[in-house]
Amino acid sequence: MRRALDLVYAGSLAGAGLFMVSIFGLMIGESVLRFLGSYITGANELIGWCCAAAGFLALPATFQRGDMVRAGFLVDRLPHGQRKAVLVLCLAVALVFVSYMVWAAGRYLWDGWRTEETTQGMIVVAVWIPQSSFLIGVVLLWVAVVDELVVKLRTPADRLRAEREVAVGEVTAH
Repeated sequence: MRRALDLVYAGSLAGAGLFMVSIFGLMIGESVLRFLGSYITGANELIGWCCAAAGFLALPATFQRGDMVRAGFLVDRLPHGQRKAVLVLCLAVALVFVSYMVWAAGRYLWDGWRTEETTQGMIVVAVWIPQSSFLIGVVLLWVAVVDELVVKLRTPADRLRAEREVAVGEVTAH
């Protein structure tokens, strides 16, 4: 199960990376075409959709890797029992908020699909299509929070840390 979840998080991050590359391609393409007297129809909408997709699809891996803003250095100074209680409480609160995000995003997309709402820019598509990355990203973030909560609940208090230990030579070290 651990390997499958890690693959899902990595796949989501790879998808975010592809959208980042798409932003680059669209912006460079738009610049070159403007220089040549032309343009890409709807480039602003496409870039906006790619920005949103990149941001939301990166959430699960960012959370799972511990790269979000955290106060773990404070939590790690607590005694073992208190540390576990604080971590579990924080993750439970995060789970409540992310659960609401999943519900709100799902409702938002459902309403757009049900009413056949379309985008209002140069490119007209069903609004739920570009917004689907929002729902996918927050659903996977929900999975990552539940995953982390289960890990923290199963780990003995004396081995539990809020901040992950960085391996020697790791390039993502902070």
